[in-house]
Amino acid sequence: MQNYTGTTSIGTPGTFGFGVGLAEDGYLDANWTLESDQVLDAGYANYEHTDGGTFCCIPKFYYRIGHPDNPTYATFGVNSIDVRGTDVFSSVIEANLAGYALSRAHIDGNYIKPFVMEAKYMASKKAKGAGYIAASVKNGNPISMHADHNPIAELTACSDNRYYEVINACKGVTGENGAFDADSPFFCTSRFVYAALAMLSLAHGQAVAHNTACAWYDASGVINFPKGCNNNALGDTNDSTVSYVSDGYSNCGKTGSGVPFAKTTHNGQACGVADLNGLMYEISLGVTCIATTKNITAVTNGNPCQLTVVGHGRTTGDPVMIAGIVGMTQLNDKIFTLTVVDVDTITLDGVDATEFGVYTSGGTATFGDFYAASEATAMRDFTSGNSGATDHWGATGAAAMMEAFTPAFDTAYPNNGFSQRIGDGAGQVLSEALAGNGYMLTALGIPKDAGGISTSGSNLFGSDYFYQYIRNELCLLSCAYWNGHSGAGVSAVGWGSGRAYSNYYVGFRAACYPAN
Repeated sequence: MQNYTGTTSIGTPGTFGFGVGLAEDGYLDANWTLESDQVLDAGYANYEHTDGGTFCCIPKFYYRIGHPDNPTYATFGVNSIDVRGTDVFSSVIEANLAGYALSRAHIDGNYIKPFVMEAKYMASKKAKGAGYIAASVKNGNPISMHADHNPIAELTACSDNRYYEVINACKGVTGENGAFDADSPFFCTSRFVYAALAMLSLAHGQAVAHNTACAWYDASGVINFPKGCNNNALGDTNDSTVSYVSDGYSNCGKTGSGVPFAKTTHNGQACGVADLNGLMYEISLGVTCIATTKNITAVTNGNPCQLTVVGHGRTTGDPVMIAGIVGMTQLNDKIFTLTVVDVDTITLDGVDATEFGVYTSGGTATFGDFYAASEATAMRDFTSGNSGATDHWGATGAAAMMEAFTPAFDTAYPNNGFSQRIGDGAGQVLSEALAGNGYMLTALGIPKDAGGISTSGSNLFGSDYFYQYIRNELCLLSCAYWNGHSGAGVSAVGWGSGRAYSNYYVGFRAACYPAN
């Protein structure tokens, strides 16, 4: 990978200006205008794009998790996180030697990017010439993936209200009259960027000592995270002082309409990225799954429980999702770890079925292989189909643009249902790994193992929702929506949605990197 400078530092956790920074001259074209270079200003490190609205500059940063030398280790132990910028480390090698990893949000197309421009607000519809584009503007009506609620199909570059249209919508930002522009630098925000924003929020909340540098700071640690529109009444379930202006649909708020505004940003300051706790689910690119579903023809009341799934084609240690069984219903709507017996038979690890109901008929077993965008892939190059070499979905695109990884699901019966939350007491949630699968999981904001997931979660991570599922043509969702209550939050992630879904509570926002 190639590395270059071109931005100010991410700042110091717990201080003013942390979580954003200035792009140096020469890295942005004439379409961008800086609002303010003063740390205490509401527009600090916010940039206006001629077409796309307001963006926050998020400089590259390095993080270290659970290290005894972290400033917050005494309080947060294995979940302490320290963030440092280019003012501390001049290279990845130097950072790694000190135990710090580079934010994956700043690797794109085999380049280490000095910053990512992240939309300050969720996308809403804006007129451009004779058409419409998606834009990051305050007090807009957020675009959804459904005809009933500010439909994405009304954008010039889009033709349907399906999740995959977000790629086309972002390509339309710079197109004439909003038409698809293959050369547009914009892409739908990746899960890597959402995870980075969550990490910055966590580090800031752990380090800050007052609410002047972080409006959502809670000295008790109980609700020490960004607030939002999540109580199904245009407010926040954890903070009654927060309120939103309705966009006219159900209890969805207008973009950036939260008051006090600073309580709704990733860094607790007016200069931060808004509305990451509720408002609407946000489509998060960079991750997919290729899944197959096979029929179950027999189940034993044994220890361990054994299933006949003809030609399953799996390997010991793989996850399997069970649904639709008649009789032995205890297995339904759960994810297990499997052990291969033979080509047609598997057992479910740790499952004693001797006291379960007797299998009568039916049932399916769903298996999946998970993929994330490779470091060599530029997010802007993804296309919206499911069969081509650059498509975000499908086996061909996964082989060309992505790399396999192993997600962490809770597969221990009986607490292995779909609805989980992030955190489990004092257990470590994020991996400290500098490379490999552990690094990828942290890059995606996913717990390192089942010890970081539970049905109740932990306050440190907002008890944020973690909906585990195996879905073909997976489309990850972040943040939750206006009815998410305590499960909504900057760390929330849902695995249950697919490429062609259409929902009124799902939206998106755009991002872009500087040119190489």
